[in-house]
Parts: sequence; C-alpha cells; structure tokens
Amino acid sequence: METVSVKYVSVTDVVRRIKDDLQGDYRLQNIAMEGNIIGLKKASTGHYYMNLRDDTCSIHAILFRSRAGRSMDHVKEGDHVVVIGAVNVYEKGGSVSFIIERLFSQGTGSLQAQYERMKARLEQQGYFDSDHKQDLPRFPWTVGVLTSRTGAVIHDIYKIAAERNPYIEIRLFPIPVQGEGAAAPIAAALQKAGRDTSLDVLILARGGGSMEDLWCFNSPEVVQAIYHATVPVITAIGHETDTSLADYAADVRAATPTHAAELAFPDVQDIEMNLAAMLEDAYSAVIRQIQDKKTATAHMAARLQPQRYQEFLAMKQQQVAQLVTAASKNMELLLAARTGMLSKTQASLQAMDPAALVRKGYGQLMQGNHIVSDIHTVTTAEPLCIQLVEGAITTDVKEVTIYGKNNR
Repeated sequence: METVSVKYVSVTDVVRRIKDDLQGDYRLQNIAMEGNIIGLKKASTGHYYMNLRDDTCSIHAILFRSRAGRSMDHVKEGDHVVVIGAVNVYEKGGSVSFIIERLFSQGTGSLQAQYERMKARLEQQGYFDSDHKQDLPRFPWTVGVLTSRTGAVIHDIYKIAAERNPYIEIRLFPIPVQGEGAAAPIAAALQKAGRDTSLDVLILARGGGSMEDLWCFNSPEVVQAIYHATVPVITAIGHETDTSLADYAADVRAATPTHAAELAFPDVQDIEMNLAAMLEDAYSAVIRQIQDKKTATAHMAARLQPQRYQEFLAMKQQQVAQLVTAASKNMELLLAARTGMLSKTQASLQAMDPAALVRKGYGQLMQGNHIVSDIHTVTTAEPLCIQLVEGAITTDVKEVTIYGKNNR
C-alpha cells in the first residue's frame, strides 16, 4: 500500500494564521459598528462582556475597564450602541471577538423598545392586573413543571422537592425554552396544563440567558395563556434581575427556579412543627376549659347551703303539684265541654238519618230515577215511587196541587 507523506501543522499554527490575517486586514482594525447589546455582563475585574447583534448576525465583544470610563453608566441590556474598535482572535479559545475602544449609547435598542411597547399594550388590556392573580395552595399534591426536559432546571426542582416534600407528585411538561418559534409550543403547553384540574400549581422555569434567549417568554400568546390558566402559575425565568412579560402575568414570580420550587413545595418538617404547635395549643385550651369549669362548680357548691337547697326543692315540688292539679281540672272541664258538643252533634246526625224518618211514617219520593225534593218537578206523565223501609210503592199521579196556586 502506497503511503502519502503529509506535513501537519498544529492548532496553534492555524489559529495564529487566522489572527495574523485578521490583524493584517486594515478594514477590520479600525471599525465603527452599530448594533444592539445582548447578554451584557460586568466581570469582577471591571471588564464588560456582551454580544453586539443586528437583525441577522451577532459577534462577541469586550470593553476593557481601562477603556470603559463612564460610557457604560447608563447603558443597559438591549440598548442600541455605536462602537469603535477592532476584530481580534483569542488564541487560547480560538474565538473571534470585537475589542471595543470607544462606545456611544444611542438609547433604547430595538428589542428593548419592542419589549416596552408590548408591555404597555398587555398592561392596558389587563393581563397584569393584581386582582386576577390567584393565591398558591397551602398543601398542594400535584405540581406541573414546564421547562426543558434535559436542562439543569428540572434537576434542581427535583432536588428541592426531594428535600422538602417527597409526597408531592411532579408532572413534567417538556417545552423549548429559547429560539425562534418557541413561543407557540410554550403557550400550547400552558393552555393544556392550565386547564388540568388534577394539578394544584404550575411552575414555568428557565435558566439564565440573554434578552434574546428569553424573548419567547415575552410573547403575547404566552402571557395570555398564563392569564387564562385556572391553575396558579409560578414563573422563574432567567436570573433574578431578568423580568419577562410572563413574570408580570404570573400569579407569583420567583427569583430563580430553586426559589420557585421552594414556593411550590411546602416543607414537611415545617408542616409537622405547625401541626405539633396546633395540637399543643388545642390541648392547652381544653385543659384551661376543664380547670375553669371545675373552679366554677366548686364556687357554686360552696355558695349552696343544704337546708336552703331542700327548702328550694320543696317549694318547686309544691309549685309542680299545683300546676298538675290545675291542669287536671282544666282537662276535665275541656272533656265535659267536648262531650256535650259531641252529644249535640250525634243528635243532629240522628235527626237527619233517612231511615229514622221512614220509621216515623215518612217515605222517600222518586219519579224518573230522581228524588222529589220540589213539587214543581212532579208530573202526571210518569208513575211515582214511594220508598219505605220494607219496600217501595209505585202509583200513578192523578193530580198535582200547589198551595196558593190553581194547578190546571
């Protein structure tokens, strides 16, 4: 097999060639460039690190403390700036950076301006109203977590939950936490979890990042999904100093994902101590009541004299006997009155008994299957039936005479 001889160079050689080429290009050594500041950080050394970004690209930039002066006093994340400097290659990391010599703030950057416009509009529409916010349940059983399946956030939440309250169930709703198009699946997951009545609390969490990384949490559809959730929502997005529009809409904003877990998972030891204190208070209250009753009973017994107590009982017995006698008399009078009324009613009923009337010689007259109660209804055209006790008599009617009138 034929072998080919190749001359190798080191990584250092390649990086230095790139650095030499960049530094040899005068077009990259004294540049005035504009862009938005993303991911601004100030190191403990006083140096400033950031990304300068436009609509398409971004480049890492450094402003050393010796060059900063007071130019960074009023500059913040998202601001639009003009910088003068040069492109440089950091040999150890092989990375390209823009070394800023001078920086001029142009005011609020495009991202920050867009953020402020959306915040004002959503606030005017009522999505941040405090009256709409819900209280967190004191004793939750199931907590939903919306975050990346593989990020450090979910591991931190699991850790805090295990330490504070292992009895609470954690239900993960995996979501993308940055990037273009992430807002839609985040809002969809919030809508689904926010309607789940088996959940007691929701945590929407993401680790730190630049304003651009956190931008999906400023989406109006994410804010609206949080607002319409029936389950209380805790947000923990970015670092403590980062505030997304989702944080304004949430029922509770936590400084970090760890803080969110502490809010959502009540400490079992604290609960046990509170219960023990409540039991102690209840026991003490019962003991005090018993002692108070014993003392009151002893005082009452001391005030009662046996002889006077017997006199009191005798007086009460006499009063009861008098009441019983009076009640008996009243009952006898009432019974006699009711007996008299019953006798009168019985006599009236007997007087109205048709059979009794018949026995006295009266009979019941019927004509045409109708009882004759009015002489004007009697006609000579039909026979007349006389009903007696032992039987009935049927006879013809020859003439009907009405007193006081001449019946023809």
